[in-house]
Amino acid sequence: MKEQRSHNHMDVVSALSEAIARAATPGQIYDMILDVVVRFLGVEKASIMTYDESISALRIVAARGMDPKIVKKAVVRVGEGISGKVFASHEPILIKDIKAEGLGSGRERYKTTSLISAPVTCFPLKMGEEALGVINVTDRSDKSPFTEDDLRLLTTLSNQAAAYLHISKLMEEREASLRLRQQLEIARQIQYRLVPENSPSIEGLDVSGRLITAEKVGGDYYDCFMTDHKKPAFVVADVSGHSIGAALIMAAFRSAIRAQREAAFTPSQMVEKINSIIYEDLYQAEQFISLSYLQYVRSRQIISYTTAGHPPPVIWRNASRVFEEIGTDDPLVGIEPRTVFHEKQMVVSKGDVILMYTDGITEARNRDGEMFGRIRLLECLTDAVVGNSRQIVDVVVETVQAFIDPLTPRDDITALVIKII
Repeated sequence: MKEQRSHNHMDVVSALSEAIARAATPGQIYDMILDVVVRFLGVEKASIMTYDESISALRIVAARGMDPKIVKKAVVRVGEGISGKVFASHEPILIKDIKAEGLGSGRERYKTTSLISAPVTCFPLKMGEEALGVINVTDRSDKSPFTEDDLRLLTTLSNQAAAYLHISKLMEEREASLRLRQQLEIARQIQYRLVPENSPSIEGLDVSGRLITAEKVGGDYYDCFMTDHKKPAFVVADVSGHSIGAALIMAAFRSAIRAQREAAFTPSQMVEKINSIIYEDLYQAEQFISLSYLQYVRSRQIISYTTAGHPPPVIWRNASRVFEEIGTDDPLVGIEPRTVFHEKQMVVSKGDVILMYTDGITEARNRDGEMFGRIRLLECLTDAVVGNSRQIVDVVVETVQAFIDPLTPRDDITALVIKII
């Protein structure tokens, strides 16, 4: 008798392995499992329920011999009913008398009084138990009751099914991850197209910028464009965080600021206008934007600037060969819907170099946890200011990357250099 039972279990394992090898989707796997269950246990009714995170309950994903309306509507909460209890406990159960279990009005659906239920649970290494679902069977064709050996047989089958379903789940997650990476790569390419691809040609200035996102997409942005009366304007901005949400907010910010570039706004007026436009979006997303905004008037050799919660730009004074920081100490964009921003002006001369940047540069950390900092920034600038704007940008960015190597940036790195020529 024991040999027959052992042989029966081996047949189940072999049959299930062969069947699932032909399956290509989770739905096909469910059907293959039930085909084997019906065949080896000789039942008229069988179902597989899996846990659906969207409804926090078990639902039927495959069935044999059941009313389609019941299959579609059946939902079982974890810990409730036979299936819910089996799922929660990870323990199989043999019900010898369905009526005695108090199944209520649903008990008339069963032709016999016996039912078995086994959890579909796998045990991934170092992850503990992972409950996937439950297999239920009832109504044996010959009307005989289920036995403990039937329960062991169903448990053997459910354990094997769990391994296949876990692998299928991992494959689905892998495919979803690949799709997500592909979508993020597309988003990254779009985001890089939103910043100037080539250095703009502006009379009296040599300009270059560079953006490196910490992840596929980020919250940094830089731009340069001509405003009303042909005044060149420059902006470097940083949305809090460097996630997809930050990238979306930054795209909205770019649209807002470019839509206003034809207006005769001063830097402070521009920032106030952008704050009023984008405040609601920032409030809903619980995010903020820091930025530096600068305009250049060549006829007067003057720069006007506003900084809103952003690292102040650094200017190299070629004549005196010293660095100065220029900023207005205004609040972040998105703090209040109506905020007054300030601006300052400064006369510039030939050979002066202005660096606008985000804190991803000064706050970059190496493997020892040490920050790159302002002093290192000024040191690398001192050696680089003799070059053109592209060379200066490259020196700054590559010096930061060398400092954090072999780590990757934890925040976006952005630098925009304006050299007076």
